[in-house]
Amino acid sequence: MKNEEMKKNRNRLLLFVVSSLLMLVACSKDDTVSVTEPTATGMFTDVRDGNVYSFVTIDGLDWLVENFRFDLGDRDKCCVYQNEDDFKLQIYSTENLPKFGMLYTLSGAQEAVPEGWRLPTDADWTALEQNGGYLSAAFGLVYGGYFTKNTVNAAANGSRFKGAWAYFWSSTKDEGKNGIFYFARKKFYNEQTMERLSMEPEAYFLSLRLVREKLK
Repeated sequence: MKNEEMKKNRNRLLLFVVSSLLMLVACSKDDTVSVTEPTATGMFTDVRDGNVYSFVTIDGLDWLVENFRFDLGDRDKCCVYQNEDDFKLQIYSTENLPKFGMLYTLSGAQEAVPEGWRLPTDADWTALEQNGGYLSAAFGLVYGGYFTKNTVNAAANGSRFKGAWAYFWSSTKDEGKNGIFYFARKKFYNEQTMERLSMEPEAYFLSLRLVREKLK
């Protein structure tokens, strides 16, 4: 009888430990971010090419809610996310442009900015993360991946992660690194949180969202 009682106690203890671990895992995954919805919406027309963009106002900033698509005409500074077949056929297809926008180096992004707008700073992105505004359906995150010429695979076109990751420039230099790096943001399509990283400004082509102080 004593052995049976000891066995029951061990089973109870094991059940308690397993239940506790499951609760801890559940809590550790509960990283839900509260969402701040826009207080206003509007439209902006880029007079240079006639492209029309939607924007939303979150915490006093107007944010474009589409990836910017002004074409600088300089493939060293901006490009379209190419389909693999188009790349192999050496066709510069703009099929992906309406949805995913252009991908820019940092200098290309700075050159593409229309009057009255600017690149978001690292602080702008941090504030947007803290208030959860980027998770609002109205913000319209688009997962355009990135492009790089630094590829060891000659058969690959340098385009990466379209539909899976979103990458966006900021205008803030990472002073904590040797060399020249600028802060950016990336987000995986099925995760809530954004990641902060810094990247070489002319080695990578990222998507571009623009901001401006709310017009009065």
